[in-house]
Amino acid sequence: MLQKRYDKTIEEKWQKYWAGNSIYNFDENDTEKEIYSIDTPPPFTSGELHMGHVLSYSFFDFAARYKRMKGYNVYYPQGWDTQGFPTEVRVEKKYGRLPPVQFREKCIEWTRDMIERMKSQMNEMGFSPDWRYEYRTMDPEYHRKVQLSLVRMYNDKLIYMDKYPVYWSPELGSAVAKAELEDMEKDGTIWDIRFTGPEGEDLIIATTRPEMLHACGAVLYHPDDERYSHLQGKTIKTPFGDEVKAIADKEVDKEFGSGLVMVCTFGDKMDVVWMHRHRLPLKQVIDYHGKMINSGEINGLKVEEAKKKIIEILGERVVASKPLKQMIKIHDRSQKPVELLPSLQWFADIKTTGKRIKELAHQIKWVPDFGISYLIDWVEGAEWDWVISRQRVFGTPLPFYVCECGKTAPAEESELPFYPENAKEKKCECGNAMKAETSTCDCWVDSSISPLIIAGWPDEEKMKRFYPASLRPQGVEIVRTWAFYTIYRSGVALTGRAPFETILLNGNVLAPDGKKMSKSIGNIISPAELLKEYPVDAIRQWAAMSGAMAKDRPFSYEDIKYSKSFLTKVWNATKFVEGLGNAEKTGLTMIDRWIIGRLNTTIKDVSRAMDAYEYHKAISRIQSFFWGEFCDYYVEYVKHRVYEEKDPTRNAALYTLNRVILNTMKIIAPIAPHMAEEIHSIYSTESIHKQKWPEAGEEYPEDVEKVAELNIIVSQLRQYKSNNKMAQNAQLEKVTITTPEKIDPELLNELSRISKITEIENNEGELKVTVG
Repeated sequence: MLQKRYDKTIEEKWQKYWAGNSIYNFDENDTEKEIYSIDTPPPFTSGELHMGHVLSYSFFDFAARYKRMKGYNVYYPQGWDTQGFPTEVRVEKKYGRLPPVQFREKCIEWTRDMIERMKSQMNEMGFSPDWRYEYRTMDPEYHRKVQLSLVRMYNDKLIYMDKYPVYWSPELGSAVAKAELEDMEKDGTIWDIRFTGPEGEDLIIATTRPEMLHACGAVLYHPDDERYSHLQGKTIKTPFGDEVKAIADKEVDKEFGSGLVMVCTFGDKMDVVWMHRHRLPLKQVIDYHGKMINSGEINGLKVEEAKKKIIEILGERVVASKPLKQMIKIHDRSQKPVELLPSLQWFADIKTTGKRIKELAHQIKWVPDFGISYLIDWVEGAEWDWVISRQRVFGTPLPFYVCECGKTAPAEESELPFYPENAKEKKCECGNAMKAETSTCDCWVDSSISPLIIAGWPDEEKMKRFYPASLRPQGVEIVRTWAFYTIYRSGVALTGRAPFETILLNGNVLAPDGKKMSKSIGNIISPAELLKEYPVDAIRQWAAMSGAMAKDRPFSYEDIKYSKSFLTKVWNATKFVEGLGNAEKTGLTMIDRWIIGRLNTTIKDVSRAMDAYEYHKAISRIQSFFWGEFCDYYVEYVKHRVYEEKDPTRNAALYTLNRVILNTMKIIAPIAPHMAEEIHSIYSTESIHKQKWPEAGEEYPEDVEKVAELNIIVSQLRQYKSNNKMAQNAQLEKVTITTPEKIDPELLNELSRISKITEIENNEGELKVTVG
């Protein structure tokens, strides 16, 4: 028997039951059912789920639960993205600087605690992974497989070491990839600085980075700019007397500043292009700690300090300045500026594989379909190879050896997992001893083989069963990283096949005011706080209602309040029906056939929406049917039948009431699993999540059309009584109803009972209801 109110004790009860009875276990021995595998996003182990996690993890949990009920053998592993800069920062803050091995151990210890916290929160949210297939990117076996993938890519000439300008984070002390960067607008200044032309004339150059002057290698102008055509091949002096060439280049913007631009190594990515194009000397003036070098009086200063100091030193050479809004590159994790610095790093070749990446991307079904454009745009805009090395400790070690002569070599596959402190001695071709590489992998190197990890790679027999994954769910903001790198590594480089059949993209959850959630603004909504006030199944309904497919959506308190009210409505309706009992199908009335027809249409619509991952359509359809049709009309219509023990149609009404509730619970089970399980338990001892998804039966179109007209009439009579401050059970002496066709006598009889009408006159004509 259902308790008085739906509350958290019900959700906690079923979470324990599901875990203790292996309800969501993948059946390894079942070779008959089709496998539906989910390449779940491994969240970074911060220790706390945020609303983005709740949204995206709800989406693919809906998919997993639905596919189980549709008869699939669902393989739903869950991993953890454990390594990287944020963990190092927290561990260093707690323990200080430690030797690498000891520091790594502390990072692992800290991460284990974070995983347990997040795992508990996932279970509380009703997520249903099979925890037997849990993986962690910090584990030796995961390291082994990542390193094996890199060794094989190295042997295929897709991995190499080179000294090249890379984005460098002084804050992290490491190279970073372009995909890890964000643009940030800041208030800056642009200065007009006087250079000296070949005839001693003044040449004005506008710049936002005067601290880079000592790295100036050339002055460029557009070849069609007649103001400077006389400079071709001539020498120009910088304010510090350095002589540089004047060169024509079509990519110079004639309209910016004076039309002259200084090329410094490296103020921005165009400087890299121009350096290589015109074979300019590389002059490094910023070190790896973000301090000036090779720059005279400003040596040792941080960049911003150096900017102010150089303007003082230049004095009258600065002829003008004005404020400017400028975009700078910052690292997505540290939120601090990055620089372009020459550095010896490891790279993965993506420039020559772009065409194949696009081919595999087009073999994947994208939901929504426009999502592929984000990846194609990124591939076509790729200018550099992927820098995969990081100068960190808590990461997967790169499995390579380096000789001082410049040659490199991979570790043997038998050496894996490879750790530099335990590396064996290795001789170079030149005769010298090679050193083990101490850099670690970019975290995207780890997660970009997640489809291979869950498929048992490199075991070919397991791969035949589990690769490619059926579904890759992920955020749209990481298409250019996780999706791109996975298609490149798991697909192009290692298997030659697309790593997943379908990719499901979700957007971000914004604050209710439409702004990005931020601790500094104070507009963060915490799932933990929401759970204090709202049931889990209300929050899961909010996720379904958001419709956030590849688009950002503000969080809606109205949606979550409505979802909570809907749970109460379902609960109360079920308690009403539970108290009446059940009955066998017999002699259905037109009104019974109407609601069963509407139920079957709802099942069909919800099935179509679930197949298309359109969860907002699915939940909206369920809510509108159950509340707006079943509760508001059908339940009210049949009360007189079920209360009257001798009514010959009582059993038909009881059968219909229970059929609607039971089938509604089945179609809402993927979204509201706790409530569905509790209500289903009054009908069966077996879990609802082991039941078959209901089939849509007869839709009774003629009965539906007739009762739809009745509903309109009843609604108008309800409104009449409300407007006239009458009780809904107040008797009406006479009602004249005009309808296009005469109302069925059975429905007229029902109408007189439902709306308490003594006399009804029914005429033909345009629909109209008149009281009196």
